Amino acid sequence: MRLHGAAMVRNEADVIEAFVRHNLAFLDALTIVDNDSVDGTSEILVKLHAEGLPLRVSRDPAPVYRQSDTMTALARELLSVDGADFVFALDADEFLKAESRNSLERALAAVPPRTHAAMHWLTYVPDSFDSDSWAFGPGHLWWRLKTERHRLRKVIVGRILLDRSDDVLATGSHAVHSRDGSNLQPHALLREGALALAHCPVRGRAQLEGKIVVGYLAHVVARAKGADHWRALYAELRDGVVLSEDRLREIACNYGLPRKMWLPPPQIELIEDPVRLNAELRYGVEARPDALQLLMRYTESLIASMQTSA
Repeated sequence: MRLHGAAMVRNEADVIEAFVRHNLAFLDALTIVDNDSVDGTSEILVKLHAEGLPLRVSRDPAPVYRQSDTMTALARELLSVDGADFVFALDADEFLKAESRNSLERALAAVPPRTHAAMHWLTYVPDSFDSDSWAFGPGHLWWRLKTERHRLRKVIVGRILLDRSDDVLATGSHAVHSRDGSNLQPHALLREGALALAHCPVRGRAQLEGKIVVGYLAHVVARAKGADHWRALYAELRDGVVLSEDRLREIACNYGLPRKMWLPPPQIELIEDPVRLNAELRYGVEARPDALQLLMRYTESLIASMQTSA
């Protein structure tokens, strides 16, 4: 069974090395589209590739965010050209959670023909959001929500995608559906104990501020759907709100939910369910750009893109 991973990343320097090393312990290869990163992500990916890892990296300098089109094209390429049986659609803050490669294959072997698979999407909340704890480590993947209220899954794309030219991966890679969104394709939800995806979206103040500011604006420029969860947080930062430790914890515990469904952290139960990272990290992050630096660099990239297309 050939298992490939696909990801589109931007400004994930704190976590990208752990992401690559951990997930390659389960996958045959990983292909990453580096979408205009300016924080050191690109340099770390170059070093990882130079090690000879089964890692393929392409650079997308476009400042707009077109995840659905990019990930769909990438999945089709991996299925048709590389002969993948399944393609795991991942983000840089996601880590496969399985006992072994053999157990992962057993779970996928039970997926009915002409069906995509889906994984439980488990939200992890770090021990601490201390800005000095920049490096990603075990403390980020130790505690998770006992109950997920967002009801979202992450897709594992099956070969049926090749037979359906009009199908696309949804933004966020939570499902495969027809391009107009009217027809959701069959997805077999895998048993959580067999395979799940550990998700750690909030890791620190600087990391989250940069993600909110650049991520939201990139969605707006592309006129992409799926930016609602960033809009209110973007407005807070624009109006001068400082994300405290308590606020970061609240965002982490309610990630992916509409604001009307948010609960105070004391009402949200966390359980110990550590993910053992299959990664010995070698490359530190020298620069730690803040949201303003990332915004300035993103704006420069956007202006350059507009000038080129004029």
